[in-house]
Amino acid sequence: MLSSTIIWREITLKKESRFRLIKHLTFLENELKDYKTFETLSWKEYNDDRGKRRNVERWIENIINSSIDIAKLILTSEDHPLPDTYKDVVKNLSLVSDFNEEGIEKLSRWVSLRNIISHEYLDIRWTSIQKFISESKPFYKDFFKRVEKYLKKFPEEM
Repeated sequence: MLSSTIIWREITLKKESRFRLIKHLTFLENELKDYKTFETLSWKEYNDDRGKRRNVERWIENIINSSIDIAKLILTSEDHPLPDTYKDVVKNLSLVSDFNEEGIEKLSRWVSLRNIISHEYLDIRWTSIQKFISESKPFYKDFFKRVEKYLKKFPEEM
């Protein structure tokens, strides 16, 4: 009896993890659509318009936080321990066969931008934000595709 209870619990947890992974992936997909919204953002707009500044900073935080949450779910599902830092959480996705080391390494570098947005001066933040907008898109799109591929390995009835 105990054995069947444990098996049922594991299946339920996997089902819950899958649901959460799909939820985070859907959220990330919607956020990735907003790259085009911010591609033309200028320093003047960022500096002068508090609304645009808040929107771009929140958008970046959403993308980065979503990738962290997805990484945690996948690492946990694969029975990998969670590292102490968010950057290492994302970096450790390279331990999972569906994620290549080079792409994940580059993706993990963006995690530190969360702290820059919260604590640095406007001109320092702008440089990092501008770089994120112009350079990160291919890595997050690749990450999205790899998570989709990862999900397809597991049947929905899990």
